[in-house]
Amino acid sequence: MAHRIYVYNVEAKNNEQYPYYLGEWNYEIPVLLLPLFFGNPRSKGKLLYFDRQEGISKLRTFYQLLADHYQLNYKKVYYEPVNKMFEFLEALPYDTFKMDAWDVFNMSEDRHSDQAKDWVEEIKDKYIIYNKAVQKMDLRVLEKELLKRSGYNSFLEILETDWINYGLGYWNDEAYKDTYETFEENGLWGFKDRKGNVRIPAVYNEVYAFNDEGIAVVQKDGKFGYLKDDGTLLVRCLYQDVLEAFSIDGKNYGLFQDNDLWGVMDIDAGEWSVPNIFDDLELLNRRGLFIAKKGEHFRLINHLNKEIVAGDFETPFDFDYQSLVFRKLPGTSKRAYYNLEGTYMGEYPEDTLSQMANGYYWVNPNKFQHKISIIQPDGSLLDEGIDKLITLDGYTVSAYRKDKKWQIYDHISSLFRLNGFEIENIQIDSHIQEMKNVFIVSTSEGTGLYEASKDRWLVPFSKEHQKIDSCRPEICRIILQNGMFYYDRKTEILSPTYDYICEGINYDTQLLCLFRGSEMLILNTDRKLQKVSDSEMGSLYEKRYNLRGKDQKYFLDFYKKWTEKTGPGYENHFNNETLKSKAAEMEKEGNIREAIRLYTMGAERGDASMQTDLAFILTNGDYPEFYDLQKGLSLYEKAAKQNQSYAWNNLGYHYQNGIGYPQDIRKALECYGKAADLGNGTALGNLGDLYFYGKQVDQNYDLALDYYKKAEKKYCFNRENISEIYYQKRDYANLQRYLRQDYDGTYSHIYYGILYDHGFGVKQNVKKALRYYEDALEYMSYFYALERLLYYYKEDPNFADPEKYKQWKKYGEENDMDI
Repeated sequence: MAHRIYVYNVEAKNNEQYPYYLGEWNYEIPVLLLPLFFGNPRSKGKLLYFDRQEGISKLRTFYQLLADHYQLNYKKVYYEPVNKMFEFLEALPYDTFKMDAWDVFNMSEDRHSDQAKDWVEEIKDKYIIYNKAVQKMDLRVLEKELLKRSGYNSFLEILETDWINYGLGYWNDEAYKDTYETFEENGLWGFKDRKGNVRIPAVYNEVYAFNDEGIAVVQKDGKFGYLKDDGTLLVRCLYQDVLEAFSIDGKNYGLFQDNDLWGVMDIDAGEWSVPNIFDDLELLNRRGLFIAKKGEHFRLINHLNKEIVAGDFETPFDFDYQSLVFRKLPGTSKRAYYNLEGTYMGEYPEDTLSQMANGYYWVNPNKFQHKISIIQPDGSLLDEGIDKLITLDGYTVSAYRKDKKWQIYDHISSLFRLNGFEIENIQIDSHIQEMKNVFIVSTSEGTGLYEASKDRWLVPFSKEHQKIDSCRPEICRIILQNGMFYYDRKTEILSPTYDYICEGINYDTQLLCLFRGSEMLILNTDRKLQKVSDSEMGSLYEKRYNLRGKDQKYFLDFYKKWTEKTGPGYENHFNNETLKSKAAEMEKEGNIREAIRLYTMGAERGDASMQTDLAFILTNGDYPEFYDLQKGLSLYEKAAKQNQSYAWNNLGYHYQNGIGYPQDIRKALECYGKAADLGNGTALGNLGDLYFYGKQVDQNYDLALDYYKKAEKKYCFNRENISEIYYQKRDYANLQRYLRQDYDGTYSHIYYGILYDHGFGVKQNVKKALRYYEDALEYMSYFYALERLLYYYKEDPNFADPEKYKQWKKYGEENDMDI
């Protein structure tokens, strides 16, 4: 059973409520919509409330970040549903969102009001992460923190999920689609707007929903007509029956029945466009085709009463979504197909015709024919017996192979292209498709890039061209026996020859990487060539995995030659960021000597971050071979003068513990404080620890809690110690909030055992307490947990269990726990 959350729009002052619920979600707020609920979150009893306008503003900011990051701003598939969602949210009448999560709260025995308060705090915590991402305009922070348990790998994956529809799918479509709702008065019906104002008085026996054009069917005194959503009666209720109105070429039409006969009326003009002479009329498609039945025969007409297919037929027509209509033929699985202009296209089985450009169709192989054929707009065959066909969306040309020979056909001019060539092969790939009507064509005379719709060679064919493929949209590389050159469709440039060409390593700023001799060049997104300097090589090497296969291998070989040519110390050319990254990689791999060499380069440049990293290695007892305490402390001091926060923090550690300096808690507090002022979460946690444990300063839980809370905002968490503080303060509500954050199930069990054992902040439940005590002992040897288990299993008449008593007594003996 799914547990649901419901969201409503209400007026905070008088609690007036929008008539529709806005959304219904499983278990939790969709991560894509979370910023909408950052507007002053608060709880009242079991309900949660949020300011609407502030939430919409934050959601807009988040969506702008998504659109910028994933380059969605100008994609119709993105902006249409997103604009509709924001129009809906902005048009809501009341100032507040109300959230009712009672169904989810029922999953826990905790009071609903307490759970609501906890949820508000969780939302506030997530706002801190969101705000950090927005300030840095960096989605990675959010993806790391918010997508952990969502089942998705990226926000783009969520956005592009069909039913989510970029966020619009989360909302109740009745809430944003219906302009009016019906109301009943004295057995009659009228319409109210979303605020409950009467827009159309209750005078109708029956009313139906408005269509997209704002027209509704209404019934009065047993007769039917049409009503506009502004209250205008378009067609008086005089007819036996009418069906939902529809629009063709901007005009509104309707199907009417009068005296048991059907016709089509031009609603705007109030005139019959198809006289009511038919026993039945069925709208076949939105282009205005109708199946008209008279007696036992059927005909195909349009909304202007024009006969589309001449004659009357014993079987009705139906619509095929390839812009065709068909009739089933008795005694065969074939169907008679016609285009929408009524041209007969032939008899074929179901699902074998597929649309091409300019009214052409191709026939899939089927049990009646084993090869492909192409039908022209007049219904005649262009060709048949085809083995392979290339026809693509957006292309107005196609290519096909028959009898081992390729043909290219232009559907606009109705001409075959390259008639004088014996085409041996035609290829295409995903990037070339974006050029539209372009093929890689190979003949006995060579290979070239051909734009069929304009009958021109973009890259003239030549025997020297061993292969043509695309590197980026609009850019192809042409591989020669010795070297490569590229063609840029946007600039129509054919480049000089290079040793090697591949796509850019930094995909967002580089189109191509080009190699010639000992030089490497970049074609940037402005189509400008730039030589790669020695100082840039390291950062490109860091992103080498953006290349694949042969491209990556060529770059790595080039990089190796560059390092050999540059000689020892080539890393001196790296910028600080790249140098630090390479040093960190060596440290992670356990190559400490190499890490020290690289960090030393950075430290000698005066880089505070690498001075700190080098100092950490030199003062780390785990590396006795490289231990140099005084040099390490000297580096920390140099880095601290540059306000490197970790240098200050680590100096604080050395003063606190008397390592390399006389122990001095005052100086330790000063160093930790400077690191904390620089935003260092570790230092805030260290200050919290000092006042939590109270060994070198007076124990002060309030001060410790304050530092721990500040550390949380820097993503340094001390949840176990915070839990202990709340336990000691008897603040069981906040304690439970932190226990619920024990996702790994480590420290929380002992506290839950105590709470349920004694009824602290929860309803007393010894059975639960025993389970939690047992779980706690799997994590750590808690004397109190064992003591309570032995008491209950031996002394308590309701829970005495000799076997369990024996089991846990043995546990205590094996773990040297003297109970």
